[in-house]
Amino acid sequence: MVLRQRRKSPLTTSTDKDDLSHEDNCASYPLRDVVDMSANSNKRSQNLITFHVTKFIILRLVGFVYFIAFIGAWYQNRGLMGKDGLMPAHLYMDQIRQRYDTPIEGFLSHPTLFWFMDSSLEDWHMEYAAALGAILSALVIIGLNSWIVMLALWLLDFSIVTVAEATQFYAYGWESQLLETGFLAIWLCDLPSFRHNTLTALYRDTPASQPSLTVLWLFRWLCARISIGAGLIKLRGAQCWQDKTCLYYHFETQPIPSPLSFIFHFLPKSMLRRAVDLDYFVQLYTIWMVLLPGFHWSLTYLRRLGGFIQAGFMINIILSGNFAFLNHLTIIPAIAAVDDACFPNWLQLLVHRKNGQREKSGIVRPIVDLSLLIMIGSLSVPVVSNLLQLDGKHQVMNASFSSFKLVNSYGAFGSVSTSRYEPIISVSNDGNSWYEIELPCKPGRLDRRPCFCAPYHYRLDWNIWFIGFKPHQSMLQQRERWLFSLLQHMLADDLQSERPWRDLLDQSARDYLQKGPVTYAKVDMYEYKMNDSLWNITKQRIMGLNVHWWTRNFEESLIPPVQLQSASKNLMYANINK
Repeated sequence: MVLRQRRKSPLTTSTDKDDLSHEDNCASYPLRDVVDMSANSNKRSQNLITFHVTKFIILRLVGFVYFIAFIGAWYQNRGLMGKDGLMPAHLYMDQIRQRYDTPIEGFLSHPTLFWFMDSSLEDWHMEYAAALGAILSALVIIGLNSWIVMLALWLLDFSIVTVAEATQFYAYGWESQLLETGFLAIWLCDLPSFRHNTLTALYRDTPASQPSLTVLWLFRWLCARISIGAGLIKLRGAQCWQDKTCLYYHFETQPIPSPLSFIFHFLPKSMLRRAVDLDYFVQLYTIWMVLLPGFHWSLTYLRRLGGFIQAGFMINIILSGNFAFLNHLTIIPAIAAVDDACFPNWLQLLVHRKNGQREKSGIVRPIVDLSLLIMIGSLSVPVVSNLLQLDGKHQVMNASFSSFKLVNSYGAFGSVSTSRYEPIISVSNDGNSWYEIELPCKPGRLDRRPCFCAPYHYRLDWNIWFIGFKPHQSMLQQRERWLFSLLQHMLADDLQSERPWRDLLDQSARDYLQKGPVTYAKVDMYEYKMNDSLWNITKQRIMGLNVHWWTRNFEESLIPPVQLQSASKNLMYANINK
């Protein structure tokens, strides 16, 4: 064996050996010493597998998703849940305050920092929480990785999600998924150090530190549960998944299609059928790869491949429509299956240029890791039971089994509608001429181009989509009763009072309502269909032709024309001709 002259790697220091995991035997590590093996040697060089870059990326992506969530809360929650909003959250907080004797008792049952406010929940409480969350998450993006910052972000997000429990505006699986991901991110950071008599020792995070392999494995366990839950809910859900026809309709009927959805929907049906097979391949048949240990270089390659398959599949879904930050968030635990050797040299150099002297964590880290493993393991029992249907009940997706939502069940699109039905809100002053109220991104006008909005979450656009499921009246009365509140606010608008709900509407609707109060309002249901593929629509636009993205047919009146009673200001049916 001939060894080349050894040079010092920019990735390690003389004390790094204790911090690197001898987890695998794998291909040569980038930027390390090259060892030339003789032709007769069957041995592979022992390489030290690290996850510095993995940690670097995961924490910044968590910060990015937090930032998107808090920015959405800042712009929308006053209109959604403020005192002058559609479903005031302070009423819910006042109600649950009466159930508990102390704020601590209430916090343990409904975790939110607003328990510790002296007064009733105010709009500025939610706004300050969103603003502080946005600032802290922006700092995480640029490199402030600290367990105390991650803990603060988790508590702030939890506070908002909890007060929204009485509404349907935060009733989405990715809210719990963000909380679970954010909780794990706390422990991915360095633990507080008490070796120094400085305040910074309690919260600093060293880029050179090798992240806990236990926490990385818990991220992979999260990835596996998300994928398996999504795959099983399809196998057990709508018949079209078994018939492999769901994607004939999915891209047209998804909550908020993007322009690219007009490519996917018009793909050949044979390709769409194969795409269902791809879905099962990724979510069920290859997900086990991310859980593989690194005892051998072959297992390491499979684990890496599993992580790339999951992340790549999420990118494919991101391109096919607007699914808020769901798929961006789901990429994060998949990255935990990928080690530093898979990232480009420039990124490794960027991360390791920040390296400082690594301190040993002593006995604290093993104790914390073992505690986490036991806690997550015990909390996973009902989740696994739900996935395997051990209790004889049907699989429940997007469910939490404890108040702190540390381990949850996930899934999406177990049922797919074969037709798209849109509630169209209209207002009028005379009962004859009606103006349609547009939301920022939901389909409305036939010639309006679909928007790109993901990872931003337009919550009203998403919620109104559920009314499109039949029976429409049932979805309206049981899930989306805020629509009555929106009509009432529009009819009662005196142009002088607070109108935060207007910020939830499209700019064209805000401009129209700014002109003066309206007398009547109604909601009609239309069946929408994609008019043509993106390629043909683009050709028409280049040729200067009028472009219609959608066609529609009237189906039924969801809410007949209504007006306000003069005395009570409640909604009443209007005696007019439609």
